[in-house]
Amino acid sequence: MQEIKRLYRRYRYFWKYAIFGFLAALVNVVAFWVLHSVMLEHYLFSNTIAWVLATLFSFFTNKAVVFRSKSSDFWHWCREFLSFMATRGLSYFFDTFLMFVGISVLFWAPMLVKILDQVLVGIFNYGTSRLIFMEHNQKMRMRQQILKRFSK
Repeated sequence: MQEIKRLYRRYRYFWKYAIFGFLAALVNVVAFWVLHSVMLEHYLFSNTIAWVLATLFSFFTNKAVVFRSKSSDFWHWCREFLSFMATRGLSYFFDTFLMFVGISVLFWAPMLVKILDQVLVGIFNYGTSRLIFMEHNQKMRMRQQILKRFSK
């Protein structure tokens, strides 16, 4: 039991991100399905709107629940938001590229491509999200470690 607790604590950000990353991917896939399959919108338009919805969902859940980032002021919040959107912008191009190749070049089913795409994009997004939201927490841990050394 101790080993399980240790593994959870060691990889807690990954496990939380996996749950909320799955939910964000679900938002993305469902929004894409509604727009593309139900409303018959073009797959690239549907992909873009689905990306926007999932990205906004991801920002707020990553910030509040996964990494528990506390913005010290409005400008810190803006910096986190802009950094998040910039890195997710990179993943948007990767996402769109995968959708284009899968649907227009390989002629695979759009929903199959979307699901495969979300797995690959999710891995990329975990790394970038961790860098953005953990930066402040890492600085705080370093300060605490330095203060502990000097207080001995």
